[in-house]
Amino acid sequence: MQLNYELIGISQSGKEAIELCKLNKPDVILMDIHLEGAINGIETSKKIHKLYDIPIIFVTSDIKEKTIQSAIYKNTYGFLMKPVYKSTLGVTVEFALAKHRFDKENPH
Repeated sequence: MQLNYELIGISQSGKEAIELCKLNKPDVILMDIHLEGAINGIETSKKIHKLYDIPIIFVTSDIKEKTIQSAIYKNTYGFLMKPVYKSTLGVTVEFALAKHRFDKENPH
């Protein structure tokens, strides 16, 4: 199964992720909740939302309820548990893109 998406970069820190978004304007982001550096994936996603309005799909192995609850945010468009399988990833990305389009066309 080929997903036909282009990977534009991998970041280890929130700062790197924000810079990649500035340079490349991705359609969707797969964001680990735990990143290196001063800000975690959740805070990074909030900054990206304010700056670029890009949908985020969180990817994590952290299944603590507190972590999951903190990841629920306006630009959260999915949540995948590791390990991530290609079929689940493809469906989640397509859903996130469609939901983001819908949200932009139907602001509340």
